[in-house]
Amino acid sequence: MRGLFFLGVSFLIAVSAVACGDLKNASIAPDGGPGFGEEGGVVGDAGTTGDKVDGTLKVTVDTLVTGRSRLGARATAGYSPWRSGLVAQGDKVYWVESGTTPGLYGASASQPCTEASCVEKLAGFTRPSAFTTSATHVYVADTTIIKRFAFGSKTPEIVVNNSAEIVNLATAGMKVFWTADTDPAMRATTIGGTTSTPINSNGTPVAMAVAGAQLFWAGVDISGQIGAMQSVGTSGTGAREVSRFSAGFHTMHGNETFLYYGKDDPGSIHRITLTNDRDEIVDQDALGATDFAIDATHAYWVEPGDGDRTNGRVRRVAHDSKTAETLAVGLAFPVAIALSGKTVLVASAGTKAASYADGKILRLSLSE
Repeated sequence: MRGLFFLGVSFLIAVSAVACGDLKNASIAPDGGPGFGEEGGVVGDAGTTGDKVDGTLKVTVDTLVTGRSRLGARATAGYSPWRSGLVAQGDKVYWVESGTTPGLYGASASQPCTEASCVEKLAGFTRPSAFTTSATHVYVADTTIIKRFAFGSKTPEIVVNNSAEIVNLATAGMKVFWTADTDPAMRATTIGGTTSTPINSNGTPVAMAVAGAQLFWAGVDISGQIGAMQSVGTSGTGAREVSRFSAGFHTMHGNETFLYYGKDDPGSIHRITLTNDRDEIVDQDALGATDFAIDATHAYWVEPGDGDRTNGRVRRVAHDSKTAETLAVGLAFPVAIALSGKTVLVASAGTKAASYADGKILRLSLSE
């Protein structure tokens, strides 16, 4: 499975809390779908819609930053999965891009950026291939080197220097977990210390996340579609197979209580409760899934869309519910999502016509 897409773009905001939309299900290409320059669309502007009626949600969408070049982290090795690339910390939003000037960037998370001077380039990269964050740091795989930055810092700490391109990346405490190219070795590096291989994946790893005290990942066979979710304790013990899939895997994200993940074609969104290993389907209408973000009450995710790639969506589900809410539709390949208080931040990749140099950071303000 490489099933994450490039989209064209339009705009449109959705408000209501509905379980299923009327859009077609995603078609997840086994070769990862089109890359840069293979899909296009028409650029639109974000706007607002909807009122709070009978307790429903009001969503206002506007644009924080425009003119970004190839947003998000993506490896060229292995199955070339997308790896997020957006995080909010305090009143700042940070992101990576790999276009004309690859690097780590920052801007205000609360004020629209109308001039180039309000975007700060914190570091230059060869190309970001994987991305993750902790409560204090941003971690970026710059092809073969894992670098970590304290939030707001321009000075990286080199965590790993590897010979092959790094594809998957996760962190827990003072450990970084990573995989390279199609190698099944699940590596663990202690910050300032040594690297070990606590376990090998059953299949090529295509997604990875830490949830609670466990490292989860998905490994696939040569088709990229058939495989298994697996886990091991972050201490390196208690390895097990979690479940199997036969129609591709999208992405995953966890916190101390839950692991959320997307798989299959048509797409389904799942929630695992860590205390009892209960695995529930919370949505069966997903147009793929490129990234998740989780807070105390909800899981949020972005869907890349289908058809002409102009119908990407932002959705969420409460942790105690199996009814998904659609927050925004008509987005151009949303590749990453982050939370900042009552706002949801989304990285939208842009259009073929502009060589994907028209990416945007969008802000969804929620009123309940």
